[in-house]
Amino acid sequence: MSAGLKILAYLIGTVVLGAILAPWLFWAGQFASHFRHLGFLAKTDFQRFFDRSVLVSAFLLLFPLLRWIGLQRLQNLGLRRNPRRVSHLIGGFLISACTISALGGCLLGFDIREWKDPLPWNLLPPILLTAISVAFIEEFLFRGAILGLVRQSIPTVPAAIFVSALFSIVHFLNPAGEPVAIVRWYSGFEMVPRAFGRFSEPLLVFGGFITISILGLLLAHATIRTSSLWLAIGIHCGVIFVKMGFNKVTKKNYDISPWFGGDITVGIGSVLVVLLLWFLTWMIYLRAESDWELS
Repeated sequence: MSAGLKILAYLIGTVVLGAILAPWLFWAGQFASHFRHLGFLAKTDFQRFFDRSVLVSAFLLLFPLLRWIGLQRLQNLGLRRNPRRVSHLIGGFLISACTISALGGCLLGFDIREWKDPLPWNLLPPILLTAISVAFIEEFLFRGAILGLVRQSIPTVPAAIFVSALFSIVHFLNPAGEPVAIVRWYSGFEMVPRAFGRFSEPLLVFGGFITISILGLLLAHATIRTSSLWLAIGIHCGVIFVKMGFNKVTKKNYDISPWFGGDITVGIGSVLVVLLLWFLTWMIYLRAESDWELS
């Protein structure tokens, strides 16, 4: 079986395992909510646990996938030790966090969004922890393993486009509809068809799917040019932290779709902001490097 088919089987297996684990993670979260500082888990809906369950499943199945593909191919992922890893990690975080924060500041300045009263600052530490863990896992998975393996079969640019589209599809498959009232052992499988519901909204597809695809291309560019994951991890972490944090501490006053949706990273305006982030990253970190290798 080719590496491409193995990756496809891995993705299908990830969704299936995620659907199986989601109810158990939800029940574990409800139990853990009785402990101090974990009370927020009691108010976390099942859809969020389903999303995290798929991510956990992707990480759990990654190592069997790598062994299945073969250790010899893993030595050619195109990554090497980065002596500037600390500056890339911190710098990537700062440049993305500042760019998304500037967008948030504009939305506040034009009264499109406003601060919540009182401000739930207590939500930011767990959001930061989530951003760090998600950025590390997803960069290791998408820009490390999958992109490295796909580049061994097709040229670099098509490989980056393919993996970025895959990255966007995975993130765009968020279950829509009403929250699950009663969680049963099969509730995860009920989420799978609902995850495709967002594709029925053309403006949301453009504003969300395209934005995440461009972010994926930016992260792929950073990985390929630096031959490491540290800059991509920093950028990814900054985007997640500010996006989630801003959504938690502010509320929307009125709708200005298709420029921006309920999420500040959804909309035509968000596409332009991510392109700006890519330009700034290129100016600061990637400009001195040569153009992308085409093979």
